[in-house]
Amino acid sequence: MKKHLIVICVIGFSVQMHGQEILNKEWIVTEIGKEKITVDAEKTPWIKLSEGRVSGFSACNRLMGSYSLDGKTLTFDRLGGTKMFCFEVHELEDKFMLSLSKTHYWKYKCGKLSLFDKDNVLIMKLKIKKISHEK
Repeated sequence: MKKHLIVICVIGFSVQMHGQEILNKEWIVTEIGKEKITVDAEKTPWIKLSEGRVSGFSACNRLMGSYSLDGKTLTFDRLGGTKMFCFEVHELEDKFMLSLSKTHYWKYKCGKLSLFDKDNVLIMKLKIKKISHEK
């Protein structure tokens, strides 16, 4: 008899741990608005939320700032970063930073994070960054 491992994602968003499931993980951006991110992996924006601080990469520059997480409300404040200019990704970087500044609400489901603005419009989708074990 074969044994099967079944992974079930909770339907809906009622089973939350007050945001703990989104903290201390690197989140790779997969979509901004309805646009899929198509740049090389090393230029893909990502964020990490920990201890009230956000860090990450905005497609060209390092990202830093603070965030506030209160239930389903998530806002970013005092966002900044390094100041290099990368012609090929500057539009992506601008869209990413603008989306973070508009973030007001979040949902988590099955390893995916969705960010929404005050009008409940989806502005960004992210997924957990897989850790590489390459040497």
